[in-house]
Amino acid sequence: MYTKRVQYAIDNFIMEQYFWDMRHNYHLKEEKDSGKSDLDVTIKNDNLCIYNFDDKKKCNFLRPDKKRGMQKSVDHILFEQVDDGWRLHLIEMKSSVGYNTWLESIKPKVRTSYLTSLAIADFLGIKIIDIVAYTTYDEEKFSANSNKTNPRAFVPSLGKKARDPVKDEWEKDQLFLELGEEFKIVHKRIKMNKDEKTGVLLGKLVIS
Repeated sequence: MYTKRVQYAIDNFIMEQYFWDMRHNYHLKEEKDSGKSDLDVTIKNDNLCIYNFDDKKKCNFLRPDKKRGMQKSVDHILFEQVDDGWRLHLIEMKSSVGYNTWLESIKPKVRTSYLTSLAIADFLGIKIIDIVAYTTYDEEKFSANSNKTNPRAFVPSLGKKARDPVKDEWEKDQLFLELGEEFKIVHKRIKMNKDEKTGVLLGKLVIS
């Protein structure tokens, strides 16, 4: 179970029902009509789950303009207790992934969620020692033609290394965040299967 310090923070610092009651199996869902998903997550260790994190209240001091993407977050977050600290799991759900989705939605959401999670961790009195980001999806829409809709895909910031979002990130199971300096984290793809009767995308994730 949680330490006294963590439980005190949950009871006194964090909004009520911000975290789900702890269990070792969750159904994390995207329930918007544009693309419904249901991810069956099994997690062995003690954990803290924030369901539907994108709609939760967060840091009000972040920039509101869409250019930097600081107001959007991933769908769900899990803090997992491990031997030397806590592992952070950031889960974003998509029906399809292409250049625009990767560059303008997934990566900004992961960045904001990672930074916000560090703030939450401070309130909880826990130390994040590892981060893993996940994207659930049905269709992969990376192609040479789709990149023409976003010429910024291969245009690096001044002094930065040009990266191919597919070959250097998506296919290598990694993701680079811009934090004034480049920060690499592990990224895992979760291919979902569509239920033909309901149209819901179904998948599983085992965190051991």
